[in-house]
Amino acid sequence: MKKIVMLLIAVAAFAATASAQKFAFIDQEYILKKIPNYEMANEQLNQISQRWQREVETLEKEADTMYKNYQADMVFLTDEQKKKKEAEIVAKEKEAS
Repeated sequence: MKKIVMLLIAVAAFAATASAQKFAFIDQEYILKKIPNYEMANEQLNQISQRWQREVETLEKEADTMYKNYQADMVFLTDEQKKKKEAEIVAKEKEAS
């Protein structure tokens, strides 16, 4: 019986040490800065992102201008013309988003 208890204690101690987690810190920023292709790709990504942002802002401004013009001309438009203008504005807003 004593041998079984000792064996169980030994197995439990071994299991506790075997399941211990090990952690390591890796400085990814340092590693990636050392790779020239990463810097180039990151710069290209930033340029594309900025270009798309400008395009979206331009489309939003166009939609806003269309809406302001619509509000100014609304009293002069027929119902059919109003629907057409509203559809154009909605299409421009969808294009921007």
